[in-house]
Amino acid sequence: MAPHDDGKALLLEVPEGLTVPDVTGALDRLGLTLRYVTASHDHWDHLDRGVWGDLAAAFPKAKFIHPASVRGDRRLWLGSEAVWLVAAPKHSLADVVTIFRGVAMTGDIETGTLESVNKEVPERTKKRSMNWLKDFQDRTGYHVHTTVSAHLNSVRTNVCWPELFSYRGE
Repeated sequence: MAPHDDGKALLLEVPEGLTVPDVTGALDRLGLTLRYVTASHDHWDHLDRGVWGDLAAAFPKAKFIHPASVRGDRRLWLGSEAVWLVAAPKHSLADVVTIFRGVAMTGDIETGTLESVNKEVPERTKKRSMNWLKDFQDRTGYHVHTTVSAHLNSVRTNVCWPELFSYRGE
């Protein structure tokens, strides 16, 4: 289970193999109600369409936010806590960075470079996204201190957020 506050939860990532009983069991164990469901982007290992549909049928009161529908900065509320969804296409055209309690889940976005493991996003769009992310703290007044990638292959604490989105040729 991902971010939660005041009995409300956001499910972040809907990968292949996730089941309704998995989610129901976690919610029950933690005493939470599912408020939102989203993903870092729409690649199959982050948003499986079949699982998404099964969850939508099982949790009709939850709001499902497809990452491709996020524009700019979108602020949600989990109880008394803000959750930011920041659209920033870099690895995929539907990339969204989710920020909660100062922790940013960056999906598969590589920081500090315009390079990516694929050629899905044009360089001009990548530059615009990196600059948008770099300015997030100034724009919102919200401080990010930790980043976590979706596959947990990168966890950084005490980060200087703007420096993560600097790149050569800037």
